[in-house]
Amino acid sequence: MSHPSPAQMPGRFGATAASAEGPGVDPDVVVREVGDLLDRVDEVRRSAADHDAHDGPVDLTPLSAQADLLEQAHDVLTTALEQLDRV
Repeated sequence: MSHPSPAQMPGRFGATAASAEGPGVDPDVVVREVGDLLDRVDEVRRSAADHDAHDGPVDLTPLSAQADLLEQAHDVLTTALEQLDRV
């Protein structure tokens, strides 16, 4: 009994791997966009760390900003995956 090759199999080994090279999704662009967003998350964290907890009440604004940036990174990744599924 013969088995299909990984390229003939749907899912992570077949269509997805082959379509990653096709039009619609540029992996370099996705990596750059997500990397930029994660860098911004780190900037927010560093600036929040500069604010000493003894300077007053805890400010949750940086945490909210980080959550928004992480959600944007998630959206970039989700969109890229959806585009790969369409190819």
